[in-house]
This record gives sequence, C-alpha cells and structure tokens, in this order.
Amino acid sequence: MVSFTFYTILERLVTISEWCASNNTQMKVFDMGRRIEEIPTDLFFEIEQQKQAYPTPYLKHAWLGIVTWHKQQPGKHHIWFVKLPLDERNLLELDPRNAFLRYWQQVVNMPDQEHGEAPFNYKPDAGRMAYFHALAVQVLEQPTTAYYDQAREYLTGKIGWDAWQNVGLQGLAEIVSRLDQDGNNELLVNAMTQIPSVVRNALLNFLENTQPNQELTTAINDALALTVANEPTAPELAAYVRALSNSENRQQRQLLMLVILQHPLNKSVELLAAIGSRCWRDLSGDLLLTYLECLAKNEQGAPAFNALLADLLTLPNMRVQVMNVLTSPECSSVLKDAFTKLAGEVKRYH
Repeated sequence: MVSFTFYTILERLVTISEWCASNNTQMKVFDMGRRIEEIPTDLFFEIEQQKQAYPTPYLKHAWLGIVTWHKQQPGKHHIWFVKLPLDERNLLELDPRNAFLRYWQQVVNMPDQEHGEAPFNYKPDAGRMAYFHALAVQVLEQPTTAYYDQAREYLTGKIGWDAWQNVGLQGLAEIVSRLDQDGNNELLVNAMTQIPSVVRNALLNFLENTQPNQELTTAINDALALTVANEPTAPELAAYVRALSNSENRQQRQLLMLVILQHPLNKSVELLAAIGSRCWRDLSGDLLLTYLECLAKNEQGAPAFNALLADLLTLPNMRVQVMNVLTSPECSSVLKDAFTKLAGEVKRYH
C-alpha cells in the first residue's frame, strides 16, 4: 500500500523540488560546473519548470550536487551528483530529469534492493568532492573533520612551511568554505606568500568557489607577482585566474586578465580555458578581443579554439558580445579565419 501511494504521488508531481516538498524532505542544490555555488530554491524550481534557463551551463549540461535530509532524522541524508542535458536555449531537458527522479524514488522506496548506478550520474574529482563535502557538513550542521584543525595549525606557520605533507586536502577545503569563521580569512592572507606552491595551488583552486574580499585578493595578487617573477607554469597561472574569478573588485580583476593575456604563456589552452570558463562575465570590449586573439593562436589549434569558443557562446549574453568583436575593425585576419572555419564546421553538421 505504501509503495502504491508513493507511485501515485510521483505520477502527479513532475519535479525534484515538488517531490522533495511532498515528502517533507529538506534540499540544497549546488551548481558544480564552473564553480561550486548554491542554486537558490526558487530558481531551481523555475529551472525545473523550464521557466528559467540554466544560468551557468557547462559543456551543455547542468552539473548538480544535491543534498537532502529530514530534520526529524539527523544523520540520515542523501547526496547525488547528476549532470542533466540542456537544450539549445539552456533549458533543462525533462526526460533525463524524469529518469533520474524515477531512479531516486526507487532507491528511497525500496532501500534494501540493488538499483545499479543512477542515470546521468558523475563523480567529481578529488578537489571538487572535498569542497562539496565541506559545504555539505555545514548544511547538515555537522562538525568539521580532524583535517580542519590540522590545516589551520599548518597555516599559522608554527610547525614550518615545509611540513605540508600531512595537510589534508579536506582540511584546506573546509578552511576556504569557512572564510568568515575562526579567523580563517586572516590566516590565508598571512600565509599566501609563504606556503609552498603545492599547498597554494590547492587553496587557489578552492577559492574559485568563494568571493575573496579585498584583503585576501591583495594577498593573492602579491603571491601571483612572486610566482610570475620565478617563471610560472600555465597550470599555476590558471589557478590564480580561478581563485580571483569571483573577487570583489571587478575592475582590478579585468586589468589583471589583460596582463596575464600578455604573458608568454597566453597561448596555453589550460590558461585560456580557465579565463573563458571562470571569468566570462569579465570578457567584453578590448578584454574579450584580446582573449579571442590569444585563443585563435592557441597551442593546440582549431580543435581547442572551436571547443572553448563554443562553450563561451552558450553563456548568457556572450553570443552578442562575441559577434560584436568579430565584426569590429580591430579583429585580426587570424581570428576571423578561425571563426570562419568554425562556422563552416557547424554548417556541415547541421
């Protein structure tokens, strides 16, 4: 009888949001694509109703991390990682969402049975998994892990900057996710130019999921200056780009992007991908032109140009801005030729 009632409800309710509400289930949804950030409940409901386009598509999908729990059952929760296809307008495709929802219903309704892998599931890499876990324990009002205190002790410098081997990735993630607690922001400000690159790069990658304040931004810029003075690698510059991609001072960030795009590594696909996928809101006018010129001359040629530009064009308002740049008199023949070839490829397959 319970199963029959459950299926009847599911037939009537067509969204994840409604289904969770009907079962008094609390839910938090996070976008896991370009950076990890919470999707407001009302916005996710509208996305599911196809009333709102997905705001930050990545590779034509909505990459989601979902946490659900019951207030009456502390310690019992579910976590899902699912990437759902988007259509040409970045609206959620409903059939894949429904397939995932049916699987979820079966797991909850028949917990003792084997159900195989969830449709459209994916596994985040270690860094994204660590940061998501850091957010999830806060949502679920659980304590920090033992790695948190170990990482905080290391970042004071008291045990020596070379003693980083025992610092857990999870501890660093928890510190960044709690910049407004325990003096963590000041801890990073003081340590940023002192710590070895392996620790700093891990922190920089986590910082893309936050909004560094001016004090922390200045410390990151100071560390960047030291790195540039010592012949940086493309992954190092890309890590700085990601860390500063959501900083408070947009004008300062745009000036920094111009400087980075004049560096000898400006043809690196990893660096260009970081700028295009994380700093896309900053790309307009001369900065967008400079970025596209570097992209047209990237080290991997047409395949990378086509992929990164196609991804950029899926983002809100970027298509118009890109077309304005491509039709401007400042646009080089190299960039025009690269775009013309891309347009030809698109026509061939449509």
